[in-house]
Amino acid sequence: MLLATNKKALHQGNSTIANTQHEEQSEEQADTTVSAESVATTLSSEEETANATARETSEVTREQLALGKKLLNWRTLLPLAIVIAALIFAIAKANINPQKIWVTIQHANPFFLVAAFVIYYLSFGLRSLRWRLLLENVGYTKENGIHLPNFWQLTRIVYISFFANTVVPAKLGDLYRAYLLHQQIEVSTTRSFGTVLAERLLDLFILLLLFIPAFLISSLHQSMPTEIVLGMKLLLGAVVICGIALFVLRMQREAIAKLVPIRFREHYYHFQEGTLGSFRRLPGLIGLTVGVWACEALRFFFIALALKLIGGNFLHIFSASMFIGLGEALLTVIPTTGGGVGLVEGGMAGMIALFNHSKDVINQAAAAIVIDRVISFFSILIIGAIIFALTFGHKGRKKAK
Repeated sequence: MLLATNKKALHQGNSTIANTQHEEQSEEQADTTVSAESVATTLSSEEETANATARETSEVTREQLALGKKLLNWRTLLPLAIVIAALIFAIAKANINPQKIWVTIQHANPFFLVAAFVIYYLSFGLRSLRWRLLLENVGYTKENGIHLPNFWQLTRIVYISFFANTVVPAKLGDLYRAYLLHQQIEVSTTRSFGTVLAERLLDLFILLLLFIPAFLISSLHQSMPTEIVLGMKLLLGAVVICGIALFVLRMQREAIAKLVPIRFREHYYHFQEGTLGSFRRLPGLIGLTVGVWACEALRFFFIALALKLIGGNFLHIFSASMFIGLGEALLTVIPTTGGGVGLVEGGMAGMIALFNHSKDVINQAAAAIVIDRVISFFSILIIGAIIFALTFGHKGRKKAK
């Protein structure tokens, strides 16, 4: 009896020890699990913080793109003041007669002037369609959960970016376009800017490819020094070589990435995806780009017809107008003053003088430049200011509510 009682007590003691050890092991496992979860949570928080910081540093703020501050900046005002002073001096030296300019404009064919205005504004629709293609090429599609703005909204963004380019130099409007898209659908500003940069590269290639043949077809090359003609041909060859280089950069993405230092590799991929990744569906992009620059050239062609600015047969008038219109577009690419003020007017006067040899060429050229800049500069400045004020005024009222 006593022996049985001792065995029972011993068994209960062993059970108690086993339960205690099991509880201690469970507590240790629980502590280990909690610690692991805490570490994981901490690491996750650190990663999220790092990602958020990276996003914040990679995105562009509204303060960085404040047009008012950029417009009043001395870097904007000083070059503009110098250019305006140079223009006034040149006008005074050239003995330009404002009354003759006004008479020339009054006798212009109104039908061709309206055609010049309409064809120029048609280019904004083509630019909008082209930008949609570029955005879709980098993955901004419904399949990826991104709903791009409709045609009119994209056109408005493109137009506001052109307004920004007329207000401030250095093509700030191109970056502003990417920022406006980010504000509307909350996509990456840097990748969107990559599509704008791709658009500018495409513009440059097509513009040069159209400009140089227009120069060679016109009678201008017959009276120009052989060095200039050779330079134009070499420039055309350089454009083709750059196109091939971009194609290789796109096709050999990973091979080139291995040559880039690791700390810059992520930036390379963003650049590649946003810029070179845009060049899919290339035939459509090229067709729209040719359409854009055809509109630019036809704008001046109709102005030349309205003023009877250039003599000769139709082919000569057309090729000369192409040369002047596309040459003007090339001048606006140079990031000097807002809208290329000063540089564009001086360049156009020089190009018109190459084709117009009349006694009153100065006043005729001035009339053509005034009409052209009213359409391509002042109309954007006025209409763009209204659209800009309505757009941001509406957003401001929505935030206030």
